[in-house]
Amino acid sequence: MNAETIKILAEGVKEYFSQYELEDLCRRLDISIEYSGTSPNLRRLAGDVLAAPHVEPNKHFLKAVLGELIKRCHEQVQNATREENLYHQQMSLQLGQLSQALKQNQSAGSTPPKDTPIHSVSHRSSMVAFFDQAQTGVTIADPDLGVGTLDCLRTVEHPIRLLTTDPSEGFDRNFSRALKFFHERGKKIELRLNKGIHNCIVLFNKRCWLFPCPIKEVAESRLKMIEIIDCREAIADIVELNWRQAELLIIA
Repeated sequence: MNAETIKILAEGVKEYFSQYELEDLCRRLDISIEYSGTSPNLRRLAGDVLAAPHVEPNKHFLKAVLGELIKRCHEQVQNATREENLYHQQMSLQLGQLSQALKQNQSAGSTPPKDTPIHSVSHRSSMVAFFDQAQTGVTIADPDLGVGTLDCLRTVEHPIRLLTTDPSEGFDRNFSRALKFFHERGKKIELRLNKGIHNCIVLFNKRCWLFPCPIKEVAESRLKMIEIIDCREAIADIVELNWRQAELLIIA
């Protein structure tokens, strides 16, 4: 595990766990805690646990802590003010990625299951085929939409919701033309703007994927997308909340 995952776990514990809960759990699992003054050194603890996630005490610690962190983070998303929500939304995504990474690490060296959460996408035709699997409406939160995004969606037969941030220089003319073209041919695409969109997330068929970059870039590169499983509902709720708070945009 790298420094970023250690930071995510440490920040999650600091934000959503009390010191008493942490000390009690570590005492029961016989995990030692180093202190900085009177406070636990969370970076050191997270680093030690993630350095050996297969060791029984560490494995039980991660299972207990991550599930509770994701749950409590989701509760904060539901109850926090709009100003506070951005932090908790980002934490939810990061904790989901950490949980998924640990699962992949645990299964390393074994034959991956058929429905593996990692899918390699190398060509736009593969992206078109990916979205063609949609048997429900498709929701996409993507901070940088482009004509390449729409091209990947050309065979989708169900309603499409596009959630993005307001581009500083406006949408590319080709994107606006392509969107108008799709509308004229009866494709149902709704576009909304929300300044809080920073990650690329795709939802359909009651499944959720996190992309490492905007879809238009994935379609032209050899990158990976991760299917989010453990906190799918929490992330779907966050996207839905952002959708409800977003501004409807009509491109004539």
